[in-house]
Amino acid sequence: MNSEITVTEVHKANQLQQEGKLEEAIAVYRGVTEKLYQQLGKLLSQQEKWDDAIATYRHAIELNPEAYKCHHQLGEAIYQRVIENPETFFSEYNLAEVTHKDYQLFDPELPEVCFLNDPAFLQATAHLDDATYTVEWYRVYLRRSLSEAEKQACINWLQTPGHTREIGLKIWRESLAEFQTLLRRSFITIGLEEAVNCYHRALQLSPNNHSSYYRLAEVFTEQGKHEQALVIYHQLSFKLAEVGQMKEAVACFQQATYKHLRDGKIYEIIWEGLNQMAPLDSSVSYPTEINREHTFQYFQKTSNYKVINFYDLTVADKLLLQNQDLLLENLQIIRQDCINLEDIYVNSFHTDSPLHLSSNQERSTRSFRDEWKKAIHLQQSIIQTGYVYAVCPWSGRILRSQESFCYFPWIFYRFVGNEVFYLIVGDWFSSKQCIYIPRLEIIILLYPFPHMDFTWLVNHVKSYLVSSWQKVRAYLSSPTKEVAVVTGISNVGHYLWNELSGVHYFYKKMTFNQVHKFLMDVRYEFFNFEDIFPKIASDRIIRVEDSPTISQNILDNKLFVVRLVDFFIEEELINRIYQECIKKSSQFFLEKVYKAQTHFPLLWIGIRNYKRKWLSQKEGIAHIIARIHDDFPDLAVVFDSWSITERDRGEDDKFIAVEQACLEQIMTLLPPGIPTYSTIGRPIYETIAWAQAIDLYAVPFGTGMTFVTWIASKPGVAYGNKNYYGAVKDSFSPIYRENLVPPVLISTEYISEDENNIDPSTRNYDCDWQVIYNELMKILQHLPKRI
Repeated sequence: MNSEITVTEVHKANQLQQEGKLEEAIAVYRGVTEKLYQQLGKLLSQQEKWDDAIATYRHAIELNPEAYKCHHQLGEAIYQRVIENPETFFSEYNLAEVTHKDYQLFDPELPEVCFLNDPAFLQATAHLDDATYTVEWYRVYLRRSLSEAEKQACINWLQTPGHTREIGLKIWRESLAEFQTLLRRSFITIGLEEAVNCYHRALQLSPNNHSSYYRLAEVFTEQGKHEQALVIYHQLSFKLAEVGQMKEAVACFQQATYKHLRDGKIYEIIWEGLNQMAPLDSSVSYPTEINREHTFQYFQKTSNYKVINFYDLTVADKLLLQNQDLLLENLQIIRQDCINLEDIYVNSFHTDSPLHLSSNQERSTRSFRDEWKKAIHLQQSIIQTGYVYAVCPWSGRILRSQESFCYFPWIFYRFVGNEVFYLIVGDWFSSKQCIYIPRLEIIILLYPFPHMDFTWLVNHVKSYLVSSWQKVRAYLSSPTKEVAVVTGISNVGHYLWNELSGVHYFYKKMTFNQVHKFLMDVRYEFFNFEDIFPKIASDRIIRVEDSPTISQNILDNKLFVVRLVDFFIEEELINRIYQECIKKSSQFFLEKVYKAQTHFPLLWIGIRNYKRKWLSQKEGIAHIIARIHDDFPDLAVVFDSWSITERDRGEDDKFIAVEQACLEQIMTLLPPGIPTYSTIGRPIYETIAWAQAIDLYAVPFGTGMTFVTWIASKPGVAYGNKNYYGAVKDSFSPIYRENLVPPVLISTEYISEDENNIDPSTRNYDCDWQVIYNELMKILQHLPKRI
């Protein structure tokens, strides 16, 4: 603005005032003030002082409601302020006071996430059981349905002692990334409404104001209103063409196409391009950054899979497969895991120098359940050749692949036959689970895994690949991949039984020549890897902080991954673990253990205060110890519960606090003078040293059994709810551990469960302590006293 003109205008206004022409003077003063406000607003905007700029432009509009530039600039200031910090804009500008829809139970029309009131939600859902409450919480706060795994995890959390729905809402609201993303999006959507009104008013006053069109379309896109953005882009492209700006008009029209595609369609186009269903259009500027959670939500809402149980085919299933030229015999071959079949696979590519896997590596396939072991030999082929093999479901042609994607603990092996398909292995035992065919959206379940929601799993992998599509394209175009063994199962029992035993099998056979890296989730490295397997160099180990980082690391480093799984724990592996635990333990601690062993018996007592809890454990444990002490006054007790790994997992403290509080209450009920020791909050290597030192144990079903059975192989008693009885009887068997002493299991006839919990796998229970005591006494009668 020209300052001389302003001075002239002020002088003119002064003259009009002196001449008594007050109305005319006021009009001139208004014009001058408006220009000053505009200039001030512009300067404030340049300094990114958005709140001051907003106030300034509003003053300008009060002076001249017809000033289209002020309306546009006010919209710009609001837009920038909202994008910079939508949360504070929502609070400081009192947007919560605007009219909005209240939450109503099971109402399909939900209020914006930013308007959700936690106390009102808790009050409205107070009468719901945990399962129904969980479903409603996901629907209302995360705007989606949930998998059975997510549902069960949420129920388990709610039923953990000390947890409440109020605490859960507070924690989930503050720390759940998915909710934070939705909440920020909701703040932006509501915050930008006033900017939309400003741009609309600017266009009413000046229909050819192209900049308002551009920004309005961008705002609609930010709000997720892609159809409205599409209309604005088209309107603008027509106006640009009308004034002869054809290059800009074409660009704007193409931009409209791109912005429209962002409404989920872009995800589908990228997914199809990655799986050879359609080429990626080179004329479209695909986004380089795609939010993974948004992508997952889109596929959850829109994907429509046909799930076929191959182990229980219906007539309709067979007809569908036949119509798609999918041969049952080929699917049956993919389903198998056989060393001779792997030999045929491998040697179809090694015609000059035959390779006989069966003669080099004879695998044990001990397991009660056949479906558990259906990738043992697949793993062997990968380790020895660097490839995974299968047949084409359509032609039967033998295929090999070095393409793998991981949503831990599942691995998607990508094959290209007549078309792209995926062989999915995973879960605790890394077994063959299903085939997924993208073009047909068919999931063929190879074996029964009733606890799994495979549509949920496929959608997670879809979102992972689409959100990282540029890295995926680079990965797929790489001619060779480095083979990596991936570990990180979140349960110390399965980590030992399956993952470490799997690595140990190949380690002792010295067949790691094809393995370039070991990729592991450091949170669940329960025993330091190099200590147990010292011949594996540290520079071959990649440690990451979480499972998503494993997935990205595979793409970044062009890795072809495999989980090595076995079912038999050898004494040699246990000795390796124990010796390393002793090396890590301090002399002071070891002297404490040696002193404890001067008592007899040294009794291990397990404590458990989350799902599958013994309801009267405090009193029951105290009674058991007191009664044994009556007959064995030299008794000493080791209490076991939550141990810690050598690296902080970020969740230990809360569990340790609960278990420690329980132990302190038990201690008040014990006769005085009994020496007691505790593993709670102590390193796992100390826990293992204690397990090797004890004489017998009484433990609840669960992970805690790992230390005294699979590792120490001591005699003892285990108890728990009815649903887990069969699994524990199967798993803690001599078939899975060399020289195992099986636990004595308290029969289910002595167990009474909390029937209020609809989920039998997490039910708490009660048990007469005398039954446990009697079984311990039977063991003690035949237990030789240490010399």
